Amino acid sequence: MKHTRTRLAAAFAALATLSLAQPALARACRVTDFTDTALSSLSEVQRLSLVTEMTRTEYDRLKAAPPGSANHYELLAKSASLPEARQAAHAKLESLRLDNVDDFRKVWGQDFLSDEGVRKLADCESARQPGLALYGRPDAPGTFHLTYVHITPIGIEKITTRVIASSNVANIADLEADMAALGPRDNYTARTVPLKIADPAKPAVLVLRGGWETPRFFYIPVYTPPTLVP
Repeated sequence: MKHTRTRLAAAFAALATLSLAQPALARACRVTDFTDTALSSLSEVQRLSLVTEMTRTEYDRLKAAPPGSANHYELLAKSASLPEARQAAHAKLESLRLDNVDDFRKVWGQDFLSDEGVRKLADCESARQPGLALYGRPDAPGTFHLTYVHITPIGIEKITTRVIASSNVANIADLEADMAALGPRDNYTARTVPLKIADPAKPAVLVLRGGWETPRFFYIPVYTPPTLVP
């Protein structure tokens, strides 16, 4: 009983520490803070996907970009509010009528970041929402860099991150080896593993789980995002 009380006290102390740390993490994580890439350099699908997940401060800054500048985007300029811009972007993406387009847009909305940029974004966002989180970007036809991260209050429980299932991934053993080398951890910062897609013309799927949490499905789109006229 005494040992149980000690463990519970440690757990509550860890939660209290995390709670006290939250004010420092108050600012939202903005994808555009982790890249120098201008909106004009992105495909229309990437721009639309970025808008669907855009923060309010990100919206305000990019909406104010003057016409002709690298970050000017007509959809933002014409919108009256962030919800309106998000709704318009969603509607255009849904017009593609692709399976899993809502999952793919989460990749398209940040796949122009470098691996380092993706890891910084992953660490930033996972610090606000504990649990296994998955990110990634295509590097070349047939290669996709998966980034995974898990942040949980220290002292609660050691967990093992593992692969539950995969489809169209040729070197899934490399990801399993990286997770095995990581070992049981209650939290860890973002890690990146290059994956080889068996058939680059088809999407790939991963199902991963941290401990006994709900499994995370991650859909990897084909290398080139679909074309959508602005």
